Amino acid sequence: MRTPRIALLAGALVGLLLTGTAHAGTARADSDAAGAPVPTGAKALTHNPLYRTGKLTVPCGRHPDDFASVGAAKKHLTAMMGCMNASWSAQLKKAGLPFEKPVVRFLTTSNRACGASWPDNVAGLYCSGQRQMVIWLNDYSIQAPADPDILHVLAHEYAHHVQNLTGITVAVGRTRLRTEAQTLSYIRRIELQAECLAGTFLASIWASQEYTAEEWEGVVNVLRHSGDELRGQERTHGSSKNRVAWLQKGFAAASPAACNTWTAPASRVA
Repeated sequence: MRTPRIALLAGALVGLLLTGTAHAGTARADSDAAGAPVPTGAKALTHNPLYRTGKLTVPCGRHPDDFASVGAAKKHLTAMMGCMNASWSAQLKKAGLPFEKPVVRFLTTSNRACGASWPDNVAGLYCSGQRQMVIWLNDYSIQAPADPDILHVLAHEYAHHVQNLTGITVAVGRTRLRTEAQTLSYIRRIELQAECLAGTFLASIWASQEYTAEEWEGVVNVLRHSGDELRGQERTHGSSKNRVAWLQKGFAAASPAACNTWTAPASRVA
């Protein structure tokens, strides 16, 4: 029998309300969506058809950067979400899997989302059950929504949506986890995969948005200072080294083939 501690962690596998974390829920396919059955079980993790879809190649138009209002920020971020919808729907079509756009909700003050109060120091989260992305618009994101750090947050949360659509989220939730260490390892694998998938999208639109190498280094530098070992928390998102490594791996490949954290050795997901 699991201890209460392990059971609590297992139940919260994809429900930790931290930046870039999926909220627990059950994946579903559109009743009218074409495509093969969504994979289940271990194969959804280790041999997902998403990994065989090649590079993300759908372009994203350059968006103006005259902001400084909530409305303008929402307009820009919604346009970038449109790019993600186009890009990932094309990937899932290549995988033979059904696609559904996520619901997008913007918050301008701390509020409730995914059935819980909005936690401190969080820029965005994904609610699996509702297939909803929730983005908090603070003063900086309203003033500079085109900052690539903010785009990274969106790309990471969208990656959790991709995991949900492709059966990865459900496969993790249904895995019988017997120890706290195993549970935390699964949480890290899903989070580090989301970092990698975010990197693949960022690579596909980086040039079209006229971002620079210096700006990419800025995104990477945020992760260098965001590892579990620096945040004084349980090991749920990975070390700084591994977070950077998986983001860069996805960016370099621009393909989900680089993002199979489920077959990676333990040292790569520590």
